[in-house]
Amino acid sequence: MQKIVLVSIASLMLIIAGCSSTPEKEEELKLEVLTAQQLFDRAKASLRGGNYTRAIQMLEEIDTRYPFGSISEQAKMDLLYAYFKKADYEAGQALADRFLRQHPQHDNADYVYYMKGVMHFESEVGFFKETFQADLETRDTTNLEAAFDNFKALVEVYPESKYSPDARKRMIQIRNLLAENQLHIARYYMERDIYVAAANRAKYIVENFPQTPAVPHALDMLIKAYNILEVQELAEQYRKVLLLNYPDYDFADL
Repeated sequence: MQKIVLVSIASLMLIIAGCSSTPEKEEELKLEVLTAQQLFDRAKASLRGGNYTRAIQMLEEIDTRYPFGSISEQAKMDLLYAYFKKADYEAGQALADRFLRQHPQHDNADYVYYMKGVMHFESEVGFFKETFQADLETRDTTNLEAAFDNFKALVEVYPESKYSPDARKRMIQIRNLLAENQLHIARYYMERDIYVAAANRAKYIVENFPQTPAVPHALDMLIKAYNILEVQELAEQYRKVLLLNYPDYDFADL
């Protein structure tokens, strides 16, 4: 009798376990029987509804089961966008790199370059929204530099692309951010009386980020640093450059 009861309980537990896993298994089964077009249509509906997790699930299914063809290529474009909206930049970058390797001359290659740049930019932009801290020189701007390179590739290879105007604007913004980053580092050195390092960093700004808002401040810093270091010839040289190019500069701004 006891054996019969134990068997019944075990059977009941298996039934319960089976029921609990049924919805997930049924959902997987549904995806498996859908055609590429059906998956694509449902993914599009999910994208329109803002359900990016669901859209990614179906678009990845297309990418896995139907890796070739026009639907597959468009699905990759939508998957790239869905990754971006979910802030899954690592997956988005991997997909973009794979797509460009497989389809370097694709009609949508300009969009892929643009999205690569945007994802690099967005993954780093929070850093520049924060207050710069004393340990700024240890910060990594690799993503912003990569974003600039992606946008540069876009505007050079596809100058007439509809994405190029925005890419150019972002390139200017990135240059300004990188120059400002370098200026903060130079100020860090100045505040700690490390004048040679401050001068070198300021000179780097002048030479590598011309026409950015940081340049006149960098020139001012060069004047101050070289005066302190008693290198009057260089201090006077940079003073002339500053007055010539920024006659209205307020030396108190630094």
